[in-house]
Amino acid sequence: MRFAALLSLALALLPAGARAQGESEYQKPAHMNADEVAILFLSGRYIMPVTCKLLDGSQIEVEDSVVVKGAPEQGGGKLLKATFYGIQVENADYCYTSVDRHVVNRRGVLYLHFRSRNRPEYGLADFRRMASAGPLTYNAHRGELEVREIGVEAGAQPPRVLSFDGGESRVVVEGIPAGTDGAKLVTQYFTAHPPEEGRTPRLFTFRVHAKDGSEFLFYAIEESGRRR
Repeated sequence: MRFAALLSLALALLPAGARAQGESEYQKPAHMNADEVAILFLSGRYIMPVTCKLLDGSQIEVEDSVVVKGAPEQGGGKLLKATFYGIQVENADYCYTSVDRHVVNRRGVLYLHFRSRNRPEYGLADFRRMASAGPLTYNAHRGELEVREIGVEAGAQPPRVLSFDGGESRVVVEGIPAGTDGAKLVTQYFTAHPPEEGRTPRLFTFRVHAKDGSEFLFYAIEESGRRR
């Protein structure tokens, strides 16, 4: 899905995101800064399909997952909390996707913020303009991810720790263009797991940049009915 179309769809669903913050009945806020709109826009549970080869030669389909939601207890409602749950598979030899032959296990929590002008009366328009101009950048405030290999002997090895304590660490959010590796992965997933009738899951590429300059991609498929 092109990012412009994705933006229009997601902004139309912002009331659902507001309800997910705990309100029993949605009431449109009088004013929101673009950073608050950005939190509602990205909030949700996302998965990436992964295949794991087991030691007995069989294989199973699993999901890597990330949950993104507002963290008002951490920053007055202006921070996003992204929790990476990683992959848990017993007796796995290795895991892979159709676009990555070597999948690792990433676990941890990142706190992100979205930089915007303090113009609550124009917040939605400001965010729409920023999103239409290109990818959205959520800068990392703090956090870390533990990265482990997958396999029988992986547990004995210390994890690699990626820091997201400021600096150039960030998560860049964009769509998944047709003809790319991400589009291939998504097409294969929906061939095996068609979305529910009437639902259009949102699709993103998360480009995750750690403080040390390393980066990785997470092809995010939003779970239908699980926005938070």
